[in-house]
Amino acid sequence: MTDMYDPAHPGEIIREAIDAMGWTITEAAARLGVARVTLQRVVNARAGVSPRLAIALERLGWSDAGHWVRMQGAFDLARVRRELDDVA
Repeated sequence: MTDMYDPAHPGEIIREAIDAMGWTITEAAARLGVARVTLQRVVNARAGVSPRLAIALERLGWSDAGHWVRMQGAFDLARVRRELDDVA
């Protein structure tokens, strides 16, 4: 099985969903039950989707928690592969 070399950060998809709903980051964070700064860091790809955030996204009806965790894992794995390829 081949892994994606450059998958999107899940925060990009979350930002698109927030924009599609017409919500601000502050409003989305409140609906998700997370701090605004936490959500801001995720949508700017400065932090990853935690299992807790994945469940909150699932509760909003935005896919299932496992999807978000797998997406974050694929992103992290690809990033580390690129870093190791740069060293080799």
